[in-house]
Amino acid sequence: MRTLSMCLLGFAGFLRYSELANIKLCDISFEETHMTINIVRSKTDVYKEGHKYRLLCIARTHCVTCPVHTLEQYLKMLDVDINSQEYLFRSLAYCKSTNTYRVRRCNRPLSYTRAREIVLDAFEKIGLENLHSLRSGGASSAAAAGISDRLFKKHGRWRSEKAKDGYVRETIQEKLHVTKNLGI
Repeated sequence: MRTLSMCLLGFAGFLRYSELANIKLCDISFEETHMTINIVRSKTDVYKEGHKYRLLCIARTHCVTCPVHTLEQYLKMLDVDINSQEYLFRSLAYCKSTNTYRVRRCNRPLSYTRAREIVLDAFEKIGLENLHSLRSGGASSAAAAGISDRLFKKHGRWRSEKAKDGYVRETIQEKLHVTKNLGI
């Protein structure tokens, strides 16, 4: 559940690994239609909105892959206080007596390297070896869905159009669309 939550949350929020690893439980708020996450450490704040700018909104999709529902299920499994200063994604410890994993008590976030390893390993297991970034994957999907550039850029917390465009990967069908519509 931890890995699934990391993947869905990172993809839906266009999160960098460092942003994902540094989310604390108290940074998350659940609403009926969505959840919000306060991205405390943000590389950018191009819109000069401070706290508001770093407030990431993720909708409830009511699909099996809903990032909000998955995160709620993960939190139920952890049985933690949602208002605590604990990090959301921490190391796990194996308990031999119960043959299960539990979250370590020390309140340290997963390192950038470990968070990245977990996500890349999950991608490899389902055959997505080419996808190296949740941020890029989410951004590419949003671009393919025709999300407006302004909303797209704001959701991803990009400094410039050039920075945003660097994360988008087009499909071969999208690339062929250009020449098919040249009228030749």
